[in-house]
Amino acid sequence: MQPTMLPRGRTTLIRAVTGSRGCHREEQALHCLACKLGHASDVVLATALLARYGKRGLLAPAQRLFDEMPHRDGVAFNAMLAALGASGKTADARSLFDRMPEHDRTPASWNTVLTCYCRAGDLASAREVFEASLRATMSSVVSWNAMIDGYCKAGRMDAAHELFGRMDSSPRDVVTWNTMMAGYLHRGDPVAAIAMFRQLMQQQDQQTPRPTAVTMATVVTACTQVGDFALGRAVHLSVRQLRMIPDAVLSNALMDMYFKCGSVDHALEVFSTIPGVPNLFCWNTVIAGLGRNGQGKGAVKAFRDMVETSKKRSNVKPDAATFVALLSACSHSGLVREGRELFAEMLPVHGAAPGAEHYGCMVDLLCRAGLLGEAVQLVRTMPVRPNAKVLGCLLLHARSSGEDGVKVGEWAAKRIAEQDLRDGAAYGLSNLYASLQRWDHVEEHRSELLNAAAVVVRKVAGRTSYDLPAA
Repeated sequence: MQPTMLPRGRTTLIRAVTGSRGCHREEQALHCLACKLGHASDVVLATALLARYGKRGLLAPAQRLFDEMPHRDGVAFNAMLAALGASGKTADARSLFDRMPEHDRTPASWNTVLTCYCRAGDLASAREVFEASLRATMSSVVSWNAMIDGYCKAGRMDAAHELFGRMDSSPRDVVTWNTMMAGYLHRGDPVAAIAMFRQLMQQQDQQTPRPTAVTMATVVTACTQVGDFALGRAVHLSVRQLRMIPDAVLSNALMDMYFKCGSVDHALEVFSTIPGVPNLFCWNTVIAGLGRNGQGKGAVKAFRDMVETSKKRSNVKPDAATFVALLSACSHSGLVREGRELFAEMLPVHGAAPGAEHYGCMVDLLCRAGLLGEAVQLVRTMPVRPNAKVLGCLLLHARSSGEDGVKVGEWAAKRIAEQDLRDGAAYGLSNLYASLQRWDHVEEHRSELLNAAAVVVRKVAGRTSYDLPAA
């Protein structure tokens, strides 16, 4: 190749590497081509390849390429550091960071190591790196957010709040506020998340960040959890006033809130304005919400619409959660025929294998319709062992079936007791006998349970009392 062609070939290769969307083979082919064209020692090209390997999680070729580089600049070091961080190699990332020349360390370098420690749950080391970055004047708002996020995910909200209050040199951005709100929400403190949102909105000025869809979704979820639907509606109004386009997460939060407060029309209005094609999470929210509000037929129609839409415009396929919501909706609305059809379709049509929770929904549906015998037959033919929830549903409905339900109740109670005597459902048979005023049976059953429980208490590690050999 002529020397005048090298720069052009180099530029073309760099563009090919950075724009690659292919597989590992394509990247290896570009690497081989670089070697053949004599560009293997080019720092810029090698760094581009290194970054590409790192983004795809190909740590071994990335490490090999880095080790073979005759000259490394700060960009190459940071690319390798990022590759190690993305692969969770915390110790290796710290080792490389310590070997980096001082002048090559950038805020991104410090943040990569800090994030590595946070992901590994080593918050003590993360805080050490964070404080060192402050002393080296290499910190940024990204550093503060990473450390706060680490504390939030560990449930250490006091430490997160302490750092949040110290943020004077680095102005808080919207990620900071969102991280704190999400941390409180995940810790089970929606009231604190709402208080944080109010503080953000009260400080609205030129320096205060504008709330995002993530902010609004978090506070709407918090409002739903505490039952403050008035504030939730006010937040929705603010979303409209800010001309914010709700994404799938915010739309789901709003729909869930409206469904739970009984405003079905508002929930469906939000669903109809979702940009693009609704994802599975959106459809599941609608199906569950309609079922929760006694609109079983609407839930079934929504499911059929989802399937038809998937055939035409998307590839949304129902999952286990979809069918739990759907069968529950049929159960609460007494849609026996529809429930049977949907349950029968699960595996052959939609590729979703029924689990214990789906059988539980069907048992509840059949029992509510007075079809106790069919429910028992369904449980007997389950491919997996029925759990206490499924059997407990049978036992519960057997109590309302009089004498006909006694045998069913006895069978279900025995199966429950075999699984876990501590399950309250195991004592349901006593209540069944009591409802029929069979007091002798009540005492007998409770005595059996107490005796069996005593055997469990006397268990020795690895074997029960009746397994012990004779002295």
